Amino acid sequence: MSRASYIQKVKIIMNNAQITDKINNIGEKSFLKLKELSIPLYPRYYHDTFMDTLSNEEDPSLIDLTNKHPYLFTLEHEDMQRELSLELAKTSLQEFEQSNQNLKNISDANVVDISSIKQGYERIHAKEVLDVLDIFQSKILNELKKADETISKLKLEIERLERESHIDPLTKAYNRRVLVKDLEELLRSNNKSNLFLIIFDADDFKLINDSYGHIAGDKTLIYLSKLLQSSLQKHTKIYRYGGEEFIILLQDVTLENAQNITSKILQEVDQSKLLYKGFNIHLTLSAGIAPCESSDTIEDILEKADKALYAAKRDGKNCFKVSTK
Repeated sequence: MSRASYIQKVKIIMNNAQITDKINNIGEKSFLKLKELSIPLYPRYYHDTFMDTLSNEEDPSLIDLTNKHPYLFTLEHEDMQRELSLELAKTSLQEFEQSNQNLKNISDANVVDISSIKQGYERIHAKEVLDVLDIFQSKILNELKKADETISKLKLEIERLERESHIDPLTKAYNRRVLVKDLEELLRSNNKSNLFLIIFDADDFKLINDSYGHIAGDKTLIYLSKLLQSSLQKHTKIYRYGGEEFIILLQDVTLENAQNITSKILQEVDQSKLLYKGFNIHLTLSAGIAPCESSDTIEDILEKADKALYAAKRDGKNCFKVSTK
């Protein structure tokens, strides 16, 4: 199906008044959630929060909508990102066009007629010429300084947007986009035998949402992300894979090392205490460990970790399993 055809189908779906009302309601909830968590109301943050809120809805029509059209709002998000980039480029162009025009105006206003100077050189004082040139130079240097300041600001803004595109706004962990990129690089390397992907999933997370509310669920995810990071070496990245799932990649370690690290994390989470409005929320994690083989693709290693995770869930939770291929 072409992109145009797909968007047309999306529009047909969204014309349903009942679903549109529900989507608008989720949008309002998403804005409130961002404000309560003191997260900036940027389009990308709103998109991610919207999708999280949507995934927690139990309405059959919305569940059916997201299952049939998983990229419904991703398309809109991509368009918003492109718009933002376009506006940034337009701002840059306008600033430089203005600077160029200002330089042209200065040049025109301060042009020196060399032929007149030659004809009446005896009446021209050097000081007058130097004064004109000094003013001209000062104005040009001032415009160039403004242009440099504009360049610096635009560079900082681009760097900020780039950083934010890599980070999950809620948990501050790296997002799935970065996970895929890092995995691709690691799988292209020659040293795959000591690479392990470990996926963690919060046990009974829906119960936390149902018992204490979705804000408590969000606070739990933030807490888990920080707890994972504190349990690992500083250079180890934490990725939010989706929902209540987090992933880490371990390089240059043995299977025993990977198991010990995973066991330590599970134990620390089990023994931790998260207080929310006077309630002590008890947390546990299940985990799946997937050793990377030389022939593995990204899909292979993620599938192996996922199967090991579900084996841990079936085995009673609060434990880990190692993939057996």
